[in-house]
Amino acid sequence: MKMTISDFFKKTTLMLLVLTVAFVGCNDEDEDMEPMDPTGTLTVSDQALTENNSIIVSSVTMDMDGWIVVHASTSEGGPVVPGIISEAKMVSAGTSTNVEVMLNSDVEIADGDVVYVMLHTDDGTIGTYEFDGSSGFDGPILDSDGNIVMTSITLSVDGDPTGTLMVSDQTLSQNMVHISNVTLDRAGWVVVHASTSEGGPVVPGIISEPKMVAAGSTDDVMVELTDFADLSDGATLHVMLHTDDGTAGEYEFDGANGFDNPIFDEGGNIVMTGITVSAPSISVENQVVSENMITIGEVNAAVDGWLVIHADNGEGSPGDVLGQTMVMAGSNSDVMVDLGTATYAGGEKLFPMLHIESPADGMYGFPDNGDGPEIFGEDVVVVGFETIAPSGAITVADQILQGNTLSVGTITLDATGWVVVHKSNSTNDGPEVPGIISTPVQLEAGTTADVEVTLTEAVSADAILYVMLHTENGTIGSYEFDGANGFDAPITTETFSVLSSTGSFTANDQVTSQDKIVVESITVGQPSWVVVHRDNGAGSFVAPGIISVPVALEAGTTTDVEISFADGEELTDGETLWIMLHNDNGTIGSYEFDGANGFDAPITFSSIDIMSPSVTAADQAVSSSNTVTIDEVKAGVDGWIVIHADNGSGAPGDVLGQTMVMAGTNSNVEVDLGDASVSTGAKLFPMLHIESPADGEYGFPDNGDGPEKFNGEVIVVSFTVQ
Repeated sequence: MKMTISDFFKKTTLMLLVLTVAFVGCNDEDEDMEPMDPTGTLTVSDQALTENNSIIVSSVTMDMDGWIVVHASTSEGGPVVPGIISEAKMVSAGTSTNVEVMLNSDVEIADGDVVYVMLHTDDGTIGTYEFDGSSGFDGPILDSDGNIVMTSITLSVDGDPTGTLMVSDQTLSQNMVHISNVTLDRAGWVVVHASTSEGGPVVPGIISEPKMVAAGSTDDVMVELTDFADLSDGATLHVMLHTDDGTAGEYEFDGANGFDNPIFDEGGNIVMTGITVSAPSISVENQVVSENMITIGEVNAAVDGWLVIHADNGEGSPGDVLGQTMVMAGSNSDVMVDLGTATYAGGEKLFPMLHIESPADGMYGFPDNGDGPEIFGEDVVVVGFETIAPSGAITVADQILQGNTLSVGTITLDATGWVVVHKSNSTNDGPEVPGIISTPVQLEAGTTADVEVTLTEAVSADAILYVMLHTENGTIGSYEFDGANGFDAPITTETFSVLSSTGSFTANDQVTSQDKIVVESITVGQPSWVVVHRDNGAGSFVAPGIISVPVALEAGTTTDVEISFADGEELTDGETLWIMLHNDNGTIGSYEFDGANGFDAPITFSSIDIMSPSVTAADQAVSSSNTVTIDEVKAGVDGWIVIHADNGSGAPGDVLGQTMVMAGTNSNVEVDLGDASVSTGAKLFPMLHIESPADGEYGFPDNGDGPEKFNGEVIVVSFTVQ
């Protein structure tokens, strides 16, 4: 016969547990080895007795293996000990949740009965519950204050089942509905119903598997949908709790048999929640493949996963995988996927497909290691789009090349690309390909103005060149077009003519200064050189050799350009020289004209006659005002005529006096000798100096104003005082 709790009260008196018996004996020799007392906590609430005559302990934490047991209650309100009315439930060290403890089969519980859930050690025969109140084995666990770790709860029987659920609107993954929490006072079912046109649940039929949930609180319950007739993006579904009160473990609700009915709340309403479900989705537009990349506008994923791009299998369906990238749960915008080195001319169909990340190892493993396609209903989440041929436009004007550089007015591209220059083919009816005569310039998508392209070959005036746009694929950052490999193919081209280099200059016959000539003004339309050639004696110049140091010129007008002569090149008074402008191409900044290589070709030329700076002075007497007169001074620049005394060795010595002279011819130039006393028969030396710096003061030797030279020789003569 069964024993009631009242029978326990009659047979057992309350034992006040003052536990002084050590769970592990110790003696004087083991004082330093005394073990720590076991500790633990438990959480258990008032509840309805489950259908299988058990209670649910929400949480148990112990620092070593032990027991959970249930004691009856005495009439005075404490636990009946040592006897228990349940199985002794072994619990491992650590934290355990939703632990089910079966009451003994001969125990009958009345509605409102109080029982005590208690923690005990396992310190006798391991795995055998041995507490009898006197043996010292498997005693109750005490808290830090010395109180037994136990909780009294009130049990209800034959009451209405209760429960709550927490579930939100969501994007589905693999047709699974995620329920954040289900709390039941006894085991029951969570199911999903479709929605009627009026917004309520369709009953009794369900569109999911019936998911059994144990009594207690359970997080992250996943329920799989099985009927997709009413499933669509934006559909309303109803998640509902049902009892399990017919055949245990078998969902039997049909609306008529009375089994597994919906659970109601205190207000008499069915415990259910209507949610709006969304389909995982991919949004993409037809597009140009740029730098082997495509951009998927938006990916809405329910869980972390992979966006996988498939090629067309030839039948308008997904085929081989071209590339993939990971996406996170939620909304992912402008997702870029690298397609590798395949090339796309436009019109190819590609298929972005959503896969789930399972297992969560951060590596795409389908089909060998999970990561299967995401599904919604019976359909894989996949869309298709077409590639678009890259396009572009070029605006380029006929122009004079600036060195080796041409300027392209504007370039417009709808993807990253290259701009290069081709020369005309042998028949002058198109570009010569695949070879190029420029350094490739990479441009981003959009419009770029004033694009400079450097040529790698010399081109002649009036040449027709082709500015051409190419795609950027294959190895990104490397121009690879060879006409056969399919990489970096042409997009569009535009021609322009190379205009003749322009230049003009003004140069007059002149007296040289410091072995230099001066060109008054030079105007060029491009970077250029100015050089000097010898006269060939037949009314023209000697070429290609020059006798000057080449002077580089920027485009525009430059005045007072000084030209020096190369080492070893001597000039002749009255000589004719040819000044010539040349283009600057080839190696910029290096004069390369040799008459054959095509570099630095002449633009224009003209001749001038040069004269040596000179001083003419006749023997003479010093005037009464202590001056001498120099018959003529020819100067290339403003300067000074300086009278030197004889140094005693027939050469110029101390300065006796000086006066300024202007560039050009100066006649009868008087020079004041100051306080100098010059005797008859003395030799004086008139010497020409330049005015540098231009400060109007004679400063030699401390402040410039050095002697004028011609072919490296100082301009000086002598005369005798009479």
